[in-house]
Amino acid sequence: MHQKTQVTKECLAESLKKLMMTHSFERITIKDITDGAGFIRPTFYNHFKDKYDLVEWIFQEEVILPTKQLFQMDMHREGIRLMLATMEKDKDFYLRAAKIEGQNSFRRIVFESISDLIYDVLSRRTVHAEEKTARLFSPEILAEYYANAETFLLFKWMEHGMSVSAEEMERVHALLISFSFEDVVREISK
Repeated sequence: MHQKTQVTKECLAESLKKLMMTHSFERITIKDITDGAGFIRPTFYNHFKDKYDLVEWIFQEEVILPTKQLFQMDMHREGIRLMLATMEKDKDFYLRAAKIEGQNSFRRIVFESISDLIYDVLSRRTVHAEEKTARLFSPEILAEYYANAETFLLFKWMEHGMSVSAEEMERVHALLISFSFEDVVREISK
């Protein structure tokens, strides 16, 4: 049963991706998606609440879950590398998805997914800090802080058409997260 559900979701995802190559996301209907996948409309609603939910599922399945597996093995840099390479491989879809705006924007989907991913890593570790600072450095606050930075970098990359390779983007990412603000100010002041 689980395998059939997965296959159905993948067919719906491929249908949406194909439609997004020729139609704006806003104009794509559930009927368009199910027709393209060879299903009837109720099949879609058995798996997703709306097309935004499907976009989120695609991002989770393709990008977040494989990255999470690497993060759980403390292979964070490799996880970021995989995230970028996966998005680059399906560049056309992600460039179009980045334009989804509104309450269920792709930016929100990316931010929340990355925030959850980072929270998972941080919450597995015990932070020994004084009570006053522990609230400022809680896993929730740190996850939100870093998710904002990660989302910003991904969207800047997409806004520029992913013209920089995933490999180069990963190197930029590694540099940015290894420098403090004071390091950057010192470096550009030279």
